[in-house]
Amino acid sequence: MRIMKYSLYPFIALLLAGGLTACNKDTSSTQNSDASTNTQAKVMNIGSDMTFPPFEYIENNQPSGFDIDLMNGILQQSSASANFIDTRFSNLIPGLEGKKFDAVISGMYITAERLKKVDMVPYFKSTESVTVLSNSNYKPKVRDDLCGKTIATQKGSLYPDQLNQISQESCLAKGKAAITVREFDTSPQAVQAVLAKAADAQYDDSSVARNTVKKLNGKVEITSTEPFFPFIGGIAVRKGDTVTYNLINDGLQKLKQSGEYDTLIQKYDLQAPTDEEIKIFMDQAKS
Repeated sequence: MRIMKYSLYPFIALLLAGGLTACNKDTSSTQNSDASTNTQAKVMNIGSDMTFPPFEYIENNQPSGFDIDLMNGILQQSSASANFIDTRFSNLIPGLEGKKFDAVISGMYITAERLKKVDMVPYFKSTESVTVLSNSNYKPKVRDDLCGKTIATQKGSLYPDQLNQISQESCLAKGKAAITVREFDTSPQAVQAVLAKAADAQYDDSSVARNTVKKLNGKVEITSTEPFFPFIGGIAVRKGDTVTYNLINDGLQKLKQSGEYDTLIQKYDLQAPTDEEIKIFMDQAKS
């Protein structure tokens, strides 16, 4: 997540601008390299959807946010550097598999399905929240409150599947109306749907939702009280790429030991999982 000061409409225009791209360093020569080449060259191509504050976003034409600061810190531990490449979320894992990226950091949940395709280094924990217009009479708190409503969320994430699961288990199974799920390429576009009253609410990561409330100066608010689907997020590397995995994992552990990791967690209002939480979560995801 970091606080950028601008009014409602410039904020939306900035985040929704189609030209959002990371300022990549020499992408023409490095973008299609594989991990081993980039490790040797001390430059690694990192995929990220930079429309997801506070994790990653563009500020002053530069990649910014928790994930950006964290990955820069991780790579500095081995004298490497990052070439961040802005890509929509649904294309991140395919891009990693296709060797467009050496790693992906983008507020990505660790799931059993993703672990079949990539390896992931755990680094934060969170859950989901529901955001609505502050002046709306609709104030959803728990799953059942979403029934019969139109909920905006991000395409390519786990959120559409989660909402459909809620719709089946908490709505249809109880004789209530289904949730209408509207998917958007980015989180800011989903926010815009709520602002335009094209959706009743937005379903998103809790840290992202808190950031949205701050940026929009109270135009929207979080009303949900249920944690929904708690998770741990991870940095993705290609399946079996132990060189890159170890480089990132070792760098992360060094940041934790130095206290820099905790400083970033506090700066961006995020949550750090304990070693025990990571072990339990990863064992479950791999089983």
